[in-house]
Amino acid sequence: MKKSHKPKEIKEIILESGIKVKPVYGPEDIKDLNYEKDIGQPGEYPFTRGIHPLMYRKRPWTMRQYSGFGTARETNERFKWLLD
Repeated sequence: MKKSHKPKEIKEIILESGIKVKPVYGPEDIKDLNYEKDIGQPGEYPFTRGIHPLMYRKRPWTMRQYSGFGTARETNERFKWLLD
């Protein structure tokens, strides 16, 4: 019998750029924003919700931005690191 995987509790995420990101955002986090101007619909300006209306439901995400990263072994290690 397989053990169930329990997700780790994430308290704070810091991007490589140093920006702190919450694990989940809710209505309270955007109460001072103008929805149409600051967030918009998927596939529409300002593209904060993606450049395609259905995003990854229609066009699967690929890692092509890192293809050819050094040697084949280094590329494989990089992909594994990105997925962890």
